[in-house]
Amino acid sequence: MKALRCAIYTRKSTEEGLEQGFNSLHAQREACEAYVLSQAGEGWQALPREYDDGGYSGGSMERPGLKQLMADIAKGEIDIVVVYKVDRLTRSLPDFAKMVEAFDARGVSFVSVTQAFNTTNSMGRLTLNVLLSFAQFEREVTAERIRDKIAASKAKGMWMGGPPPLGYDGVDHRLIPNADEAPTVRMMFERYLELRSVLELQAELRRQGVRSKLRTTKAGKVRGGAVISPGALRLILMNPVYKGALRHKEKLVEGAHEAIVPPETWEAVNAALTRRSQSLAEDRARGTSGLLCGILKDDRGHTMRPVHTKGKAGQRYRFYSSVALENGRKDEAGSVTRISAGVIEAFVANRILPALDPAWRLDAEPDQRLRTAMAKVTLGETQVRILTAKGAIPGDRTIQGAEREERADGEIEWILPVRLKHRHNAVLIEAEGQSPTAANRIDRALVRAVAMARRWTADLRTGRHGSTAQLAKAENLCVRYLGQILPLAYMAPDLVEQIIAGRQPQALSLGALIAHPFPMDWNEQRRLFMAIGAVG
Repeated sequence: MKALRCAIYTRKSTEEGLEQGFNSLHAQREACEAYVLSQAGEGWQALPREYDDGGYSGGSMERPGLKQLMADIAKGEIDIVVVYKVDRLTRSLPDFAKMVEAFDARGVSFVSVTQAFNTTNSMGRLTLNVLLSFAQFEREVTAERIRDKIAASKAKGMWMGGPPPLGYDGVDHRLIPNADEAPTVRMMFERYLELRSVLELQAELRRQGVRSKLRTTKAGKVRGGAVISPGALRLILMNPVYKGALRHKEKLVEGAHEAIVPPETWEAVNAALTRRSQSLAEDRARGTSGLLCGILKDDRGHTMRPVHTKGKAGQRYRFYSSVALENGRKDEAGSVTRISAGVIEAFVANRILPALDPAWRLDAEPDQRLRTAMAKVTLGETQVRILTAKGAIPGDRTIQGAEREERADGEIEWILPVRLKHRHNAVLIEAEGQSPTAANRIDRALVRAVAMARRWTADLRTGRHGSTAQLAKAENLCVRYLGQILPLAYMAPDLVEQIIAGRQPQALSLGALIAHPFPMDWNEQRRLFMAIGAVG
């Protein structure tokens, strides 16, 4: 008689009681072994290997004991799978269907000790599917009851578990302020209202040694204690828990815990964060993300993202900043962590445009035409590396002062030695072997025109001159010329920076600029600058 190898599988959903000398897994195995012994006349033999899963839900296949069982079945080492009850194997009908398919593929039978059936006949299969359907129904009903209980508790302001936020400890479904952490949280909110910058606040917290909340898991492992990232800091500032509320189904309900931060302070901080987000969204909508957005890297490979700040008068200043710096890891950033957008964009444009193939992407907008010509720009303290797309710069053209390295895929990397000059808290780029561009390329007529346009606009706004005709008469100018100069008062700040620093495109003169209607949209202004530079 052929011996039938029987694998006994046991499972318990929770870890409760598993530490006992005789627990539920032992009881299941004992009952299964007794049943196998009763079938010894049929050649049944219990395998010594134990396939046990203590503390694992039947709704998932991610169980070590079950995985080992399925692996041994695949190896052909098992003839019969024996369980105490069907739902010990699984509570999921789809999962059970997959298991039965695997059993059939290897000729393995399935037996439930307490339900007296097996899968060797059609009636056993029918009974099994019915029982499993009820097991899944029970699981789903139980899950619904648990969700309803959690929802009802949250609606009453109770804390329903999970890691407590910084500043609180969780005790009996209640949040209790932590005397050591609560002052730190209050300081975060107060300092944000002063700084109005998550990045600046994060850098300050890093310098002060403020870390995330320490907690110990059930396994005894210590988590937390890390530097608080800008993203995590923003979530802290937006968490309604700190003003004494809990979030429930997209609504805020009054919590049963004590607030750490005054509600008016929390509201002020979140209003400022919302305005900041809206401002960034408007920037993206206007297309002011930057010419080099997504392709500018520091010399350690970190992306340099476009950011902006606002002056006291509301003027906007654009920069590119290394993500390592933004995430509080300045020591990991490259040699240049932050640079004016106008400076680096003008430097790159002034070198690419003269060498660009005249036929390159003629159907594209001027800025998009330049943007598609570049695959990557790497900024370092001593060199700028520009990787141009295949065909963007023909073989008979070159970038002045750059070393050329051709790649197998047709792309060309141009290596430009540079010097960085720090002047008045700004960084200027000068190509090695060339005279300082800020000294010999400043167009004084263009600078004066922008300055006069701003002064004239202020005179009209304050009522010093009642109309452009009166202003033209006072300045001894014709009205038409005045109308060409006045729009320059609304020039994008980064373009003004280029002109003042002498970094505008070579062909951009006052005459070339006012020969075209000057747009009010900043993105359109940048396109106009690049279009004039491309012609030159």
